[in-house]
Amino acid sequence: MDDGNQRTWPPSYFRFDGGLYTPTGLARSPWDRAAVAGGPISGLLATCAEDPLLERDFVIARYSVDILGKVPHQPLLVEKETLRDGRQTKLHRICLLADGRLVAQAHVLRTRKLQTPDFPAAHDYPPPENVADSEGGNRPSMAGGIRYRTVLGDVGLPGRAISWIDVRGEMVSGVQASPFVKAALIADFGGGFGNVTRPGEWSYANLDVTLQLLRMPVGEWLLLDAVTHMAGIGNATAECTFADRDGVYARGFQTIFVAPGSQSTNLPRHAGDRK
Repeated sequence: MDDGNQRTWPPSYFRFDGGLYTPTGLARSPWDRAAVAGGPISGLLATCAEDPLLERDFVIARYSVDILGKVPHQPLLVEKETLRDGRQTKLHRICLLADGRLVAQAHVLRTRKLQTPDFPAAHDYPPPENVADSEGGNRPSMAGGIRYRTVLGDVGLPGRAISWIDVRGEMVSGVQASPFVKAALIADFGGGFGNVTRPGEWSYANLDVTLQLLRMPVGEWLLLDAVTHMAGIGNATAECTFADRDGVYARGFQTIFVAPGSQSTNLPRHAGDRK
C-alpha cells in the first residue's frame, strides 16, 4: 500500500483498476490512517458524476455529498443511478461502496441550459497573480500537488480564511481533473480553513459537502472563502464562497460535528445541562 509520500508526478488520490478505485496513501484521513479523507471522497464522486454527453445540454446546479460513516482505505466500488430523468431537470445518485456497504453518496442535480439574464455575485477578491505563494502550514498538500496563495487567515488560525488554491495533482491516476472536480475537492476544505476555534482545543469532523453552482468553474486557480458558525450545541456550519478569475461561481456549506480536541479543558455537556 502507498504511503503518503507518493513520488510519482503528478500525484493522485486514487488508481482505477479492475472496476475498483484504490486510494493511494495521499487519500488517507489525517485523523485515521485506515480511512479516506473527505476531500478525496468528494473529488472521486465528482469525477464519476461527470458526463460529457449530458453536459452539452445540461449544467450541474447542485452537487451534494453525504459521508455515511468511515470510508475505509481499501478498493472502492462506484455505482450510479438516475432518480429523475426530466426534460428540464435531471437528478443522479453516485454511490461509493466498500465490500458492498454504502459509505458515501453524491446527488447531482442538473438543469437544462438556456440563455437567461446574467446577475453575477459581487466580490472584491484580488487576482491570484497579486498574492504571494504560501509556504508551510497545515494545509492539505497532496505531496506538492496543491499550491496556495493566502489572502486572509489560514488553516489553524481561528476565523474567516480566504485562499487561492491550485490543484495540480490528479484525482484518479492518468485522468486530468476538471475544474469542477477540483472545486469538489476543495469544497471539503471549508471547515478546516474557516474554523473559529483552535484545532487542538476542538476537533471538526465534516459530515457532508454541498455546492450550489451558478456556473462551472474555469481555470487553474480557484478561490475558497470560508467562515464557520457555531451555536454551542455540538455542531457547526461552514459557509463558503467559491470564485475563479471570472468571479463567484458557487456557494457552499458543510455540516460539522464538533468535539473536544486533545488540548481541550472543556468537557462536553448535554444541551439541556445548565449547571
